[in-house]
Amino acid sequence: MSYFTWTGNPWVDAGTSALMQLSKKNVPEEINLKNVQQSRDMLLTLFLSDGWKKNLFSIFPNGAVTNPAVKNKKSHLTDDLDDLLSHFQSLGTSGDCIACGRRTTRNGKNRTHIPLTGYAGSHFFSFTANGADYCDCCTFAIQCIPLVLYRCGNLALIHSNSERVLAYWARRCLKDVRMQLAKKKFTGCFNEDYKNPMNALFHITQDLILSYDERWASENAAIRIYHFTNYNQGADLDIYDLPTHVFRFLSSVRKHDSFHDWMKVVQKGYRYNIKNKAEEEYRNYPNEVYHRLLNGGSILRYFVDYSRKLALGNWDLLSLYLKEVLSMDQVRIDTIRRVADEVTEVITTLANGKKRLNALERADNYGWFRNVLLRLTKDRIAAGKEQPLFSYDEYVERFFPDGALGWKETQDLILFRVYEKLHKWLMKEGLVVEEEEGLEAVKDEK
Repeated sequence: MSYFTWTGNPWVDAGTSALMQLSKKNVPEEINLKNVQQSRDMLLTLFLSDGWKKNLFSIFPNGAVTNPAVKNKKSHLTDDLDDLLSHFQSLGTSGDCIACGRRTTRNGKNRTHIPLTGYAGSHFFSFTANGADYCDCCTFAIQCIPLVLYRCGNLALIHSNSERVLAYWARRCLKDVRMQLAKKKFTGCFNEDYKNPMNALFHITQDLILSYDERWASENAAIRIYHFTNYNQGADLDIYDLPTHVFRFLSSVRKHDSFHDWMKVVQKGYRYNIKNKAEEEYRNYPNEVYHRLLNGGSILRYFVDYSRKLALGNWDLLSLYLKEVLSMDQVRIDTIRRVADEVTEVITTLANGKKRLNALERADNYGWFRNVLLRLTKDRIAAGKEQPLFSYDEYVERFFPDGALGWKETQDLILFRVYEKLHKWLMKEGLVVEEEEGLEAVKDEK
């Protein structure tokens, strides 16, 4: 007899993942009534503590714990949970519950039981009904969500299409809960002092990837944060999505030889200078790399330190980003790399090589950049090279497939490769002075 399953409903799935970890079960269907009863006892211990009460005001307003008119809070909370337990039904094949769709709803549930739902009898519900159609099992699961919420200014609920992500995240949160129980020091929802939800999303993702040895790159997971409050004074909700291709990229980077360089790319994205600052000081600064990854923008220029003529990482790391996130085909990647390698030869062997590098760096429009490539081609021919830098087809299909719109991307890729191969040579020639290591925020990424 099964009572729980994955539903796709973020509130129910979060609570179910908590129950699953508390019960030490591998799948939700294995959770039994004894497990639920034990979880109910834990909720009574935690929720009646001062540390957890503070969080519950923004999760279950007007509930047994948060309603100031309720005097005997333990008795009322016990009655509320037991009322749900006494009406548990096993999973059927149909039903009107809007979460599982496999049980019948006994009575409507409002925002006291389900965050961001609406008050009983309000115009939020069709025909001013008393609440939303949630069955008692799904409603009980939702009462467990504080155990897996993340304190991030407001509270954050983590949801994913990956059962592994949900299970591991619940395990991480429950570890903190068990520590509170062991020390009898109740501090509330899991808190790592993040206030910026976008930064928190990447921190959580990378922490999962680093902490659990899974083939994450093949998991095709997407992660969503619901950053919310459910206060009586006014509920609020913001949603942040980490797409599948970004998760896959981060998973692959974790095992890459240039992982340390990737972290430099991330640090370069902070909007304010983080040089000589501890991570705790800048973790909540706005980060343009995170913002662009979540919103479909390119972070290509963050792989290059232009002031020091330095590539952050190697071509292999950059190629991983190009393929996984920008969906660039391998033929184009290889073509640009080959041409960039030949450009480095021009720079280091011809008398006007340094002049050409300067022009390549300074080109700030499509026409100028195109003329620099033409001059480099002429330089090679004058030096006795039989083949031009690239063919007409490569120029049209590989270098500028979007015409003038994508020229900057090609310029950045060539400069990355040039700096990767020639950084020491550039220093020797006095074209760049090596500075003390430390990353400053990018001033202008337009």
